[in-house]
Amino acid sequence: MDGLVHQVTWEKIQPHQIDLLTCCNLSQGRSYTSKYPRQILSNCSQGSSTSWILIPNATASDSGLYRCRFSARSGENETFVAKLTITDGKADHHYPLLVAGGVVLLFAVIIIIIIVISCYRRRRRQKSTPFKESWDTKSKAANNYRSPISTTQPMEDTREDIYVNYPTFSRRPKPRV
Repeated sequence: MDGLVHQVTWEKIQPHQIDLLTCCNLSQGRSYTSKYPRQILSNCSQGSSTSWILIPNATASDSGLYRCRFSARSGENETFVAKLTITDGKADHHYPLLVAGGVVLLFAVIIIIIIVISCYRRRRRQKSTPFKESWDTKSKAANNYRSPISTTQPMEDTREDIYVNYPTFSRRPKPRV
């Protein structure tokens, strides 16, 4: 505003009425309170360039539109409207549950992917080496203390008997029942 602010008025706008909260005459530094049922504090001092109101222990019923009117000595007027929203203090418990559920689902998907990948790799390794010796065969060979080539005897015409144990198989076919 071009001129000095002379008066500031704060009001609460409701559908059925407009309540005067405070009226402050800045040239005199005086504040006039209204018959509004709630305690309203404001800054009213001579030469002040700002204006605010304070609603102690505000509740959801204090939510609504608030209007601030400035009047200058020159007759100029300015009006500002602010919307105040106060919840009843009950938090929305659905959002944290959704986030927690999403995190648990994400971990489950990651675990399933890891299991599938490890099974796929294991199968691929088994298919690529089908004639690989079993663990049992490897451990028996590792426990055989006799070297296949004797280091003490020369290899010239020295022969050693080799014995092999194998089951005898009958060459007769089994009778069908």
